[in-house]
Amino acid sequence: MSFLTRLLLLVSLALAPICALEVWNQIDLRRQRSEEIHDHARQLLSLLGGEQKRLVEGVRQMLELLAETPAAQDLDAPACQSLLSRTGARIPDYLTITLTGADGIILCATNPALIGRPIADRMHVRAALEGGGFTVGEFIRLRHDGNPAMPFGLPIRRNSADGPPIGVVTALIDLGWLERYLSEHPLPDNASLLVADGNGTVLAQAPASPGIVGTVLPQRFRPLLEADAVGTAQLMGIDGVERVFAYVPLSAGVRHIFVAIGIDHDAAMGSIDDALRRSLILIAATLLLGLLAAYVIARRHIYRPVAALLAATERWRAADHSVRVGAIDGPEMSRLGLSFDALVEDLDRQMRAKEEASAALRASEERLRALVENAPHMMWVNHPDGTLEFVNAAFRAYTGRLTTEGNRMEDLHPDDVGNVQAIRARAIAAGAPHEYELRLRRADGAYRWHLSRTHPIHQGGRIVAWYGGAVDIHDIHHARDAAEEAGRSKSRFLAAASHDLRQPMQSILLFAEVLRPHLGDGPGLDALGRLQDGLEILKGLLDGLLDISRLDAGIVAPQLEEFRASDLLRSVDDAFAPLAREKGLDWQVKPCHTAIRSDRVLLGRMLRNLVENAIRYTDRGGVTVECTLQGDHLLIGVRDSGCGIPADQIDRVFEELYQIDNPERDRNQGLGLGLAIVRRLSDLLDHPVTVHSQSGQGALFSIAVPLATDDRIPESEPTAEEPTPPERGETRLAVVVDDDPIVLAGMESILRAWKFDVIAAGSTDHAVEALERDGRRPDILIVDYRLRDKRIGTEAILRIRAMHDPGIPGLIVTGEIGTEPQNDALRYGFHLLHKPVTPRTLAAALCRHLADAEGDGRSPVADGAGRPSANR
Repeated sequence: MSFLTRLLLLVSLALAPICALEVWNQIDLRRQRSEEIHDHARQLLSLLGGEQKRLVEGVRQMLELLAETPAAQDLDAPACQSLLSRTGARIPDYLTITLTGADGIILCATNPALIGRPIADRMHVRAALEGGGFTVGEFIRLRHDGNPAMPFGLPIRRNSADGPPIGVVTALIDLGWLERYLSEHPLPDNASLLVADGNGTVLAQAPASPGIVGTVLPQRFRPLLEADAVGTAQLMGIDGVERVFAYVPLSAGVRHIFVAIGIDHDAAMGSIDDALRRSLILIAATLLLGLLAAYVIARRHIYRPVAALLAATERWRAADHSVRVGAIDGPEMSRLGLSFDALVEDLDRQMRAKEEASAALRASEERLRALVENAPHMMWVNHPDGTLEFVNAAFRAYTGRLTTEGNRMEDLHPDDVGNVQAIRARAIAAGAPHEYELRLRRADGAYRWHLSRTHPIHQGGRIVAWYGGAVDIHDIHHARDAAEEAGRSKSRFLAAASHDLRQPMQSILLFAEVLRPHLGDGPGLDALGRLQDGLEILKGLLDGLLDISRLDAGIVAPQLEEFRASDLLRSVDDAFAPLAREKGLDWQVKPCHTAIRSDRVLLGRMLRNLVENAIRYTDRGGVTVECTLQGDHLLIGVRDSGCGIPADQIDRVFEELYQIDNPERDRNQGLGLGLAIVRRLSDLLDHPVTVHSQSGQGALFSIAVPLATDDRIPESEPTAEEPTPPERGETRLAVVVDDDPIVLAGMESILRAWKFDVIAAGSTDHAVEALERDGRRPDILIVDYRLRDKRIGTEAILRIRAMHDPGIPGLIVTGEIGTEPQNDALRYGFHLLHKPVTPRTLAAALCRHLADAEGDGRSPVADGAGRPSANR
């Protein structure tokens, strides 16, 4: 849209409200005039209606006087005729009065020619005789001259007003009264009068038109005749002129007569319409003159100066930087021209500076391109959108071809394309550096591993290019794979070695306990105690090694659940309160009922290792277990007042077998595996562990545990302490199945020392055969999981249960570290213990299961097979 067009539009918008206001005023005047026409029509109708009512009331009074005369009471025709003849001169010529007997024969009349005529068939006569009151009849036509008339009737009663009618006094009014009224009260020049009967037949019209009287009103008048009240309406009259009619319907005014007075609408509105047309013409002329003036002024004082500015701009764009406008047409335009001149001078200086900067940038880009091109490593440059711009000579020499955007992904190993594209897309969208490992194809077709790094180049707050490079890490990649495989081999070796060591360790623990009743007080019993202490230390080392190997091998799967922290803290309090008090330390577990989400067993192992470590390295003061809410996590902290940890060794305490100030490897200070297990469990559960400590000032270890999603988790009931070794007054039968003779002999010996009858077998078949010979029902089944010939102990328990009773408790004792024993134990409800099992642990398991079998109500559960054990 041009400037001139916009200016004319602005002028139009400025004049439009004024024009609209004037038009609105004229329209409002026209509306008011229309309302005045309706009011005038109603006033004329009111005057005519009042005259009509006065006429009817005069007729009624006259008929009542005549009905009370002696001539009427006696139906004396001569006397009546004499009376009417005397008064006829004073009665208007449009009024005819008659008197009839009960038979409807006229006895006397103001018009003697009517005497003797029957009018009993007239409705107003019948209504007067039957109703007994003053009656206004329907319009009729007079029989003697055919003119329309309005009839009235009044019954004549003799003596008593309640007696039967003896005759009727009638009056007929023709439309002469209307002519008299109009002569005295003429209608306005543009008005007309209509009178019609109940059938819509026109009885009178003024001004009169030939052939109208006696015709039926058009259908458009029907709603007016049938209306409920007096009103006004605008419609076409019977004379073809549109009028505003004020009307009295048939149901209002004098019954059975329709009266309407209409005013010529167009004639009445003529002056207003003429004024409206003149106003519109004036408004249009004003608008056109305003636009014309605006056009002339704009062309001279705005359009021409602006055109000069545009011409100067075009010349400047055409490289004519010497063009200037100067002062033009008036102060405002002169300032605009001078501002334009100042602007082009500034632009001229900026363009020269930009050209100098562009030349410098091109030189810099050429140097950068030369550096990239001649770099000894593979490098490339991408456009801001990440598409390839060019690759250097080293890249072309490595791939043996020219790489372009269309074929750049063909240089990659097909298995790496998807990952590389995803990383690049995310990094380019974020405008961030990115790196990844990928395999690039060499010119001879071999793929080698490379480390690729790409960085953005920013200029003026935006990315103008990306540059990247690739370094060959093929040998490093293979070395890393070899190291990871070596680590896995080490874990498998530790797992296998720990399993093989557990078998003889298990038998040693059992035989050592069997020796106790056979040694009296003295050096022998003391030596046995020292032997068992050494075995406990060795067992702890094996447990730690087993836990480390299982965690490194990735066979421990967390079983996440939601529970109250108080459940975990209660078991820690029960387990370590005696140890802390025995060492003379203050022990405190602060209450905490917050619901958390974790693996109950693995988190318990982490917390127990931290508490055990705190008690071991605290000689005075105390140990406190506390909880603190931090965001959506619960920090479970173990605080001690021990020797503390130097700042430079905080990270090292989580390494395997590392201990502060224990170069002699004193086993009384632990094995150095507890915190290493904590670190692995922290990574497995995603529960970060933080340490705050200084040398000589104690330490605070905190575990960050996620909060539960449902805070309505109930607390579990406290569990009873582990039972003591079995003591009973009767002998029970135990079946032991283990393919290792030493372990089998040790288990048989300790069970017999506990006064069990024992059936010991090296396989399931031998155990079943021995039970068939014995004939008794076993009280407890203790089996190894992995037997010879690829058989498992689960089969032995199920077969023996099938022989005797499904409720016989089963206990699996195994050195297997996989998840298979745990799954079987959970599936069939067996208890699971990991070798080596101490006599105390075995005794507790036996007591619990025997009590369950006798109805104690506690069901056997696995002790965490497939997870690090909780043995202290």
